[in-house]
Amino acid sequence: MSSAFYSNRWKLFASQIANDSTFTLGVFFIFMLFLGLRVDQISFIISIQIAIFSLFSLLGGILADKYGQKNLLLLGAGLFLIGTICVAFGQNFYWFLYGYSLVGLGSALKQGSQSALLFESLKQDNQEEDFKRVAGKIDFSTNIVWVGSSILGGLLYAINHRFPFYAEIIVAVSGFVAITLLAKPSVVKLEEPLMERLKAAFSTTFSTKNFSKIFLFSALIGSVALTTIQYAQPLYKAIHIPEAYFGFIAAGFFLMRGLGSWYSNSLGKFFSVDKYLVLHAATFGLVLVLLQKLNSVFFVLPAFAILYFLRGLYGPTISTYIHERVESHERATILSINTLLVTLFTSLALIVLGFVATAFGLISVFFVISLLSLLLLIGYVLSLRKVETG
Repeated sequence: MSSAFYSNRWKLFASQIANDSTFTLGVFFIFMLFLGLRVDQISFIISIQIAIFSLFSLLGGILADKYGQKNLLLLGAGLFLIGTICVAFGQNFYWFLYGYSLVGLGSALKQGSQSALLFESLKQDNQEEDFKRVAGKIDFSTNIVWVGSSILGGLLYAINHRFPFYAEIIVAVSGFVAITLLAKPSVVKLEEPLMERLKAAFSTTFSTKNFSKIFLFSALIGSVALTTIQYAQPLYKAIHIPEAYFGFIAAGFFLMRGLGSWYSNSLGKFFSVDKYLVLHAATFGLVLVLLQKLNSVFFVLPAFAILYFLRGLYGPTISTYIHERVESHERATILSINTLLVTLFTSLALIVLGFVATAFGLISVFFVISLLSLLLLIGYVLSLRKVETG
């Protein structure tokens, strides 16, 4: 490959690593609990972060097309850095609300631009056919880094509760510097009305009956998975797992999610998307029901490992289904709509479940989630007669 890709490769990799939490993935919830925040307050903070990420991811892509990917990456990285600093030195609810809101906004603005700039770098070298392979390698490498940083973050937390968050600042600064060094590939800016494209994409998503049914149900079940893992850390604390192990646990679950993604293609040969969604919802419902009765670490950790494996299956399965059924000019937008729905449903669920946890206890949260999962399963099974996925 020629110079444009090689010039940007490591800088985009550094930017992607700094696009999410690294050292704090396994301890951010218990850190806020340590500082005296209630579960409902923490749930509200996370829900706002997810909602902001959801709403601005689509906008970030639109702005990047108009003003340039590097400019949006710089803006996003700057906001992410400021938010990370606020979280690291946070003292109360408002510090964390402001900090995590900026983290969500910064991540959202960077989200589409990284992929687009990578593709344009390859395209400039006439190597765009290598995009999937190169992007896959970057994703794999990023997950490996997160495995290591999760372990280290847990150990740092055991030494000093703020050390993982200080380390996060260093990562955010490195990402910002890497973006400033990015070489801008020549890009032809999009001229067609973007609102018209959005309107057409929403029409495709919600006016095609069978596609819409699977699209909506997959977003709902995806939000159930994303909501559930937010309450993993307080559950570990409730069953007296030492906090120094939280990073190791997070690293193990990253590996399980990776295995789910790795085997998604093989398992897809045995399950159509509708059968997969039924299996996903049924397993989630069963495991979450059992979580209410058993508080042994030897059950809780395998149960969450299963949930993470299913979460790894989710992305490739649903995105492939969408890719095969939409036109190329609508593909990225419709995938963004799926992310929008998943994160919005999650945000709303976290607000409600935060109050449930405060009023009735943590176990009630898992009861509500399992009930929701089983109700979705029943509704979907009843509709299967009318769903055609081929």
